[in-house]
Amino acid sequence: MEALYEKFKSLLETENKREAVRFSISLIENKDIGIVEYYEQILAKAMKDIKCHNDEKNLCIWREHVRSGIARTIIESLYSYVLEERRANYTEEPQKKVAVLCPDGEYHDMGARIAADYFTLLNWDAVFVGNSTPDYEFIKIADHLSLDAVAISVTNPYNLFSARKTVDLIRKELSGKIKIFAGGNAFAKDIKNERQMDVDGYVFNFEDLKKLLNGGEAK
Repeated sequence: MEALYEKFKSLLETENKREAVRFSISLIENKDIGIVEYYEQILAKAMKDIKCHNDEKNLCIWREHVRSGIARTIIESLYSYVLEERRANYTEEPQKKVAVLCPDGEYHDMGARIAADYFTLLNWDAVFVGNSTPDYEFIKIADHLSLDAVAISVTNPYNLFSARKTVDLIRKELSGKIKIFAGGNAFAKDIKNERQMDVDGYVFNFEDLKKLLNGGEAK
């Protein structure tokens, strides 16, 4: 696994989009690793581990955007394999629906995209709403979608206030109708804020989500 990780990290660090996408697809297509392993032990890990070099300080934001774009392309390219893995594990069609979103002001949506695929793998109908979703707009469409749950992803701790606003509004307007899950690096870093939110569970990996959906508790 370490060799695969280092290979991918090198491709991502040099912004080699074509080879990074090709390499990622080949890992899944050849069944070298599964979707969850790839997301958690290669893609997310590489995005987190790559640092801006001192001689590139004026290019840091640009490089982060390019690498995020590569990650986004990879996730979208793997969707057919996500569906294939779901079909291999479930014979019935999804009976529950979840909307996965980032709160207003949160533009880092890789975690939300991965979360949507995790729900799909667990046989939920996952609607990826996208980044920076205004809370009042979401409330308008939540009933229309007949949701069973909403998952909120926050990467930047500065957006925890916005996330809390969204959670509170959902509880007020849709009380008792849907479950609320939250996750992302911002929650992992800020336990105090995490405990103040009225959510049904926190998700930091695939196993956390699986436990919560099966009625257990995530760590």
